[in-house]
Amino acid sequence: MTERNDNQLNTELLDGELPDPRFVDDRYLAWLYDENPDGPAVQAEADEDGVRVAHYALVPQTYRNAVGPAPFLFSLNAVTKRGTQRKGYWSELGLRVFEEATAQGKQLVIGVPNEKSTPGAVKYLDYRFLGPMPVKVVAPTGAGGGFTHHAVDDAFLASAGFEELAASVDQHEAVHWTNSYGLEQLRWRLARPHGGYTVHVDDDLVVVSTRSGLGPLPMAVVLKLFPRGPRRMDEPLSARRAIAAVCRHHRAPAAVYAGFNALVKVRGISPPHRLRPAPLNLVVHSFSDAVPQETFRLDTFEFLDLDAY
Repeated sequence: MTERNDNQLNTELLDGELPDPRFVDDRYLAWLYDENPDGPAVQAEADEDGVRVAHYALVPQTYRNAVGPAPFLFSLNAVTKRGTQRKGYWSELGLRVFEEATAQGKQLVIGVPNEKSTPGAVKYLDYRFLGPMPVKVVAPTGAGGGFTHHAVDDAFLASAGFEELAASVDQHEAVHWTNSYGLEQLRWRLARPHGGYTVHVDDDLVVVSTRSGLGPLPMAVVLKLFPRGPRRMDEPLSARRAIAAVCRHHRAPAAVYAGFNALVKVRGISPPHRLRPAPLNLVVHSFSDAVPQETFRLDTFEFLDLDAY
């Protein structure tokens, strides 16, 4: 019998407890944990009688503020097998990955647990609850002209045009914290297996989207709004024309946007709680006095900064 590696074992556990098309094979975890240009994931697991029963991972990310860049992490894939939830594996694995993250010099971890997991994250792992991410449904207004649309595939990510686009983003002013996307980070993030992304471009914005659903309706999903070139906080852009272009491209009656962006303003309505994507509760845990947990603030945080799509 061929011995299965950790990515295979963790994929099987995740697929059994949190079924999702991402877990159809271990390609997703190999990309997420092993190919990240910011470094490999910090992971911990627990087995019982040779069976994987718990897993937790932190994925490195680079954030920046007005002072400069810092090594952060994103918390994800905290899962325990049914029947073992009361054995304390989740908090045990959390303490293990936190210890390793501290040893590696990471400064803070951001997570988006669901409502059921949020109290445990705060109580047992000393996360600070920042509140739920806002969710908006935005109806298109106008024709959304002026944008070009690029299906994300290997050829696009390897092209000179993509390198030019990547060089034009992540130049804006940051006061508080924002995820920082250099060329290799952005190329890696958009190469997610089964991503189904489209990149929309005009002179002012680079927009990343996909197509999904909100209840029974097909919807465009706006994953990221990148201002192009240098831009100041006191001159934010409007997302109106971009969202019209995204909806028109995906032939969707409206778009879903979650999060907030200090440089791009998105106006819409809040959908009923039962129709909102989940998990979307924001929590943070600091490992360093250089990033105080109690005063931590984000300038921008959107779907592409987490693992929902």
